Amino acid sequence: MEATEAVRAHGGASFLASATPAAGKTTFGLHIAHRMLIAGFVQRVVVVGPTTHICRQWAADAARYGIDLEPNRPNSDGPESTDFHGVAVTYQTIAAGPDTHRDAAARRTTLLIADEPHHMGDEAAWGLRARRAFDGARFRLLLSGTPFRSDNSAIPWVAYDEDGVSNADYVYGYPQALRDRVCRPITFLPYDGEMEWISDGRLRSGDFDIALSGAESARRLRTALTPEGEWMGHVLRDADARLTEVRAEGHPDAGGLVIASSQDHARAIAARLGSVAGQQPDIVMSDEPGASKRIAEFAASDRRWLVSVLMVSEGVDIPRLRVGVYATAARTELFFRQVVGRFIRTTPGGPRLQMSYLLMPADFRLKALAHEIEVERRHALDLSPTGEEEADEEFDEIQIEEPGEGGGFAPLSSSAAELDDAIMSETALQLFPTDDPKPMAKKSIAFTAPVADPPAEPKEPARESAYAMRERLRGERSRMVGDLARRSGKTHREIQGRINRETKVKSVANATIDQLERGNEILRRDLSR
Repeated sequence: MEATEAVRAHGGASFLASATPAAGKTTFGLHIAHRMLIAGFVQRVVVVGPTTHICRQWAADAARYGIDLEPNRPNSDGPESTDFHGVAVTYQTIAAGPDTHRDAAARRTTLLIADEPHHMGDEAAWGLRARRAFDGARFRLLLSGTPFRSDNSAIPWVAYDEDGVSNADYVYGYPQALRDRVCRPITFLPYDGEMEWISDGRLRSGDFDIALSGAESARRLRTALTPEGEWMGHVLRDADARLTEVRAEGHPDAGGLVIASSQDHARAIAARLGSVAGQQPDIVMSDEPGASKRIAEFAASDRRWLVSVLMVSEGVDIPRLRVGVYATAARTELFFRQVVGRFIRTTPGGPRLQMSYLLMPADFRLKALAHEIEVERRHALDLSPTGEEEADEEFDEIQIEEPGEGGGFAPLSSSAAELDDAIMSETALQLFPTDDPKPMAKKSIAFTAPVADPPAEPKEPARESAYAMRERLRGERSRMVGDLARRSGKTHREIQGRINRETKVKSVANATIDQLERGNEILRRDLSR
């Protein structure tokens, strides 16, 4: 309620809420949307997220509040039909068609919910096009667990002080989330070892304590992460044993997640982990069809392990994850924090202390990230005339992720040994800023009509969600049109055109649920003759 009051008292049209991952940003955003819709402050809600999976997850969660959002609606289909409260689409979709979304926001007063808005700086044009689409929105709610970028791109609608530091309008830090039992504590378990690799025709070896140049440090890390190496085998065995312990301690369906570097890397790790765990892990690739469905199935199951590339690094809700393996060469703070966020959501009804564990290489930069996470980090723009050193480091970081890197690099062997200096977060490690939030503005926005608040954890909807019903009806229509075309000899286009005329709709994409149901009834009648 404190965050809701901060929004109510806010005097501007944009509000940035910075909350630790797993603190319930989605619930907060939908709570605000529900209040604004019921009060008539807005007529429409648009959620913008980084991936199609996250957009679909928002739509599913919104249905529990009675808010019907159409996930991933193509720009070519135009505005959503009138029986939806709005859409949930990606930043890329907005950037590809800002005028479509600007026009829709002009027709119906719109609340924009921007999930992890730092993505609007992913490409130079994305932020500009997002502004073009939603500068005219009635209100913009920005929700972030990582309100900073690894470059110097400003986030649209975020206020910065004269030093280039972003000002969140409300902050909910990890220590507060721990005290409120919203999040779990996490322990980082770094693993050292002896790595051997060939670089530029020379045989090199060393553990993670040896100081190396940026390029050689990256190659040492990649050698450790080789799926066939002893280091990876040792860490996977320890991770599976740790998961078995967690399950035996009162969390029988606890799960584990491995973050891999590439699709081939993920498949090789999954094969090796399957032989260790006695159960083949699920694999999720971000660009494969059905990825969202597989994540949902894993989240609802009691299967032990999930191996993923990027897909589960941000915004994916799998509360039963308790053990992780950081098996990617990515070493940026933004990515590291997003991965940590997958393991700190509590599971209702579980043991009192739900400690999570992240096994990772003892690489100096990764260990520094684990320690530095306790330091307050807000999005600070580099206002100095020279920011070239940091930019070069980011470039090097991108390069080490590329397969087939030049320079004659080849990993040879690796061994592993767990370090004694486990990095614990329960008391010493504070993942996110802990300062009190910025004082609230005195001017109030007008969505104060008396309404009954939705429950903090709304019950599952008794009815089928609007977007699921729409997908089912369109699938039924497609099958019946195909059946009728084979029987009658008419083309699909001819049949679709006739049904659209009879239901008074321009296209299937613009049909309401009622129009789709009437169209399907016509098709069933035709097929029964």
